[in-house]
Amino acid sequence: MDVLVLCIDRDNDLGRKAGIESPVVGRGANIDAAIKLAMADPEDSDVNTIFGGIKVLDELTASGKVAEIASLAGDLKVGLISDSKLATQLEELVGRIKPSGVIVVSDGAEDEAILPIIQSRIKVNGVKRVLVKQSPNLESTYYLLKQVFTDPKISHTVFIPPALALLMFSFFG
Repeated sequence: MDVLVLCIDRDNDLGRKAGIESPVVGRGANIDAAIKLAMADPEDSDVNTIFGGIKVLDELTASGKVAEIASLAGDLKVGLISDSKLATQLEELVGRIKPSGVIVVSDGAEDEAILPIIQSRIKVNGVKRVLVKQSPNLESTYYLLKQVFTDPKISHTVFIPPALALLMFSFFG
């Protein structure tokens, strides 16, 4: 096989919301999984990821390549637990399907954080980020704000000086 199109769901929305076990392998199975997830949560961006992966698969097969699609899902606890589950599923898939490379399809920076794990197991031919056309700036801003709030070093630098200024203003006002 030439290429495996790999859709990443790091926080396991497929399992939690749609009750689907991963990995999901094959075009038909991925269409069914995307529809079930869309019915469970129409606003979930992983629906777009799977349909984006199907589009990439169709383009590859139309150009004469032998390709397959698979969706992997991690765990609600994004991090070591999730990445370990994704790595195990990937190793099993690579052993069974034996692709010469993968094209990773994701819905943003959070899912792409697993790229080093994928690259350590198989050659990555490309990365396709699928974003809803109305919100790429909004999604990038969301991840930036999420990092600001969760990183103590950044949050202390950003929030403490304005908070102290407001306190001083209220005392003298």
